[in-house]
Amino acid sequence: MKLPRLQFADLARAGHVTRWHSVRTTRDQTLAEHLFMVTRISNRLAKDILGPDLDDSGLLRIMEYASLHDTPELLMGDLPSPLKRHIEAISGEDNPILTIEKQIAHWLTEMKDEIQRDHPEHMVIVKLADLIDAILFIEHEGIGLHAQEVCRGLKDILRQKVESAVRTYPQYSWKIAEALLEELPHNVVDGQIAFERVGQGW
Repeated sequence: MKLPRLQFADLARAGHVTRWHSVRTTRDQTLAEHLFMVTRISNRLAKDILGPDLDDSGLLRIMEYASLHDTPELLMGDLPSPLKRHIEAISGEDNPILTIEKQIAHWLTEMKDEIQRDHPEHMVIVKLADLIDAILFIEHEGIGLHAQEVCRGLKDILRQKVESAVRTYPQYSWKIAEALLEELPHNVVDGQIAFERVGQGW
């Protein structure tokens, strides 16, 4: 069966496609919001973690991939992570999700393969940014015990990814990712409160 290809025009719907269908939240997170956040977090992590080893072309490639990494969801929708893990466990190397993604967005698969071949540490940067955005969203918008458990699970995965990166690429400062996760929620709240207090006599 020949599948439709992901087109540039499909990006216009990134603000309509939503995520987190299996977790109760106070609001929907759109794919466009997620792609933006992962791109900006990747930019920060790449500069701070890779330091002088990062050149302009490397940073551009990281940000380009981060800004497009989940675009197959424009056609496929957001599949819950537990479902993805079960499919991967059952199918092994013949993962149908990867096959579909390659058919509908071969250029994204090629970009991913190129980065993985030439600078695999850049792929780690995007994955860490992806997890940080997920944690931030569920911490702020998640409702109930299930959301709390999902958030704890995501933090465990982030910690494992950081530990793996430290072992594989010890020349880089991977712990910065966990420090950024601690920094972001507090600075957002403190900055907003400080802004609102201006002229209020608080």
